Formats: sequence, C-alpha cells, structure tokens
Amino acid sequence: MATRQFRPGLVATLAMLVVAAVCLKAGFWQLDRGNTKARALAAYNERLAQGDQLLDNLLSLDENNHYPVRVSGEFDNRHNILLDNRTLNGVAGYHLLTPLRSDGGHWVLVNRGWIPRGPERDVLPDIPPVDGPVTVVGRTYVYSPRTFVLADDDLSQPSWPLRVQKVEMEAIAPLLGVELAPFEIRVAPDATLEQGEQLPRVWQDSVMTPERHRAYAVQWFGLAATVVIFYIVVSVRRRPQDAA
Repeated sequence: MATRQFRPGLVATLAMLVVAAVCLKAGFWQLDRGNTKARALAAYNERLAQGDQLLDNLLSLDENNHYPVRVSGEFDNRHNILLDNRTLNGVAGYHLLTPLRSDGGHWVLVNRGWIPRGPERDVLPDIPPVDGPVTVVGRTYVYSPRTFVLADDDLSQPSWPLRVQKVEMEAIAPLLGVELAPFEIRVAPDATLEQGEQLPRVWQDSVMTPERHRAYAVQWFGLAATVVIFYIVVSVRRRPQDAA
C-alpha cells in the first residue's frame, strides 16, 4: 500500500513563484487600467453634460481633454496638415487637420476627419477648402506624448500640406508662426463643414472598455490559481508505506 507525500522540487517551486507572480502582476495592472478608464469615462460623461464650451474657457483649464466645444472663426486653408497612417475600413489614409483662427484671435488645429491616401504615396490627396466664416462643433482631444512612431518628423524644410507621423503642437506652432491651443478639436461626426459630401469622422480613442480590462484581470488571476494548483498536484508523490 502507498501513501502520498508533498515533496516539491526546488526548480518547480521557483518556476511556480515566477509564473504566478507574473500572472498576478498582469491581473493587477488590468484592474488598474480598468479603474483608470472608468474614471476617465465618468469625467467625460460629466463634461458632456455641461454642454458645449467656449474656446477661451478651455484654454484657461489645466486639464482640457475630451470637452465638447463650439468655436467660430476662419480656416487657414494654406497650411493643412496630414496625419499619416490612419486607416478606415482597411483603406490607408490621413487625418486632415486645418488651423482655425477663432473670432477671439486664438489658433487651434481642427481635425476635419479622414481622407484617403490614393494609389501613390508620393501624390498627396486633393484637400477641399473651407472658405469664409465657420462654426466648428466637436470635442477637444489631447495627444499622448508617448505616441510611438518609427522615425521623428523632419520639419526643418516644411512643405504644405504638411505630412506628419504624429501631432506635436510645440513643433507645428513655429511653422505656422502662431501660438496653438494644446489640443485639437475633433469635429462631430454629424457636423457639416465641407461643401457636398463630408469627410468620414470615426473617432476611436480607446478600443478596450473598463469591463474588458476587468475581465482580463479575472483571467490572469485564474491563470495564477491554476499554476499554483498544478504545482501542488505534481508535487504530491507516491511513497510506499514502511512495512509493519
């Protein structure tokens, strides 16, 4: 007759501790991300409830991301900016940003939406101008300074329209000779700017909801528990009983 004895090996114990620690760390990271996005979503909904803000008011705030905004002014059609590597339904293209001088004398980049790249990359698309006074309705958006690009933009000899890999207000403002707002305005999808057909405006800031982050956290914690249980099972070994 044989009994079972818990006899874990050193290598197995170390491996279990490392894997379980990695899973727990990933789980707590997902929980933190979920909570952060939940707070951001709550703040965004609160800002939406306040209604459209004036540009002057937003410029006075330390935190001015994701605010609904309404601003009147005129576009500078000579200095369009094409934000590269923006796809829509699998088609390569750009986000089209045009500087706007508000009636109050402030400058802000307006993201008018998506425009297709065309068959040849070296040939930039035709950009429809928006002439005369306009009223832009949308929301503010602040770009993350951690945006990853393969190479920095060379803005030493700019040509217009300006094609960039990322939007940096501090780098673009000197090229325009103005002081830019620290955010862009993303035009509301149902707003009208161009004559005729409007540019597509599909804003996708976050592809993962707080609930999905929390679901991933549960999966990571479950994986950690599975590793520990598996370690215990394989560490229990048969041992023959001593003869009486």
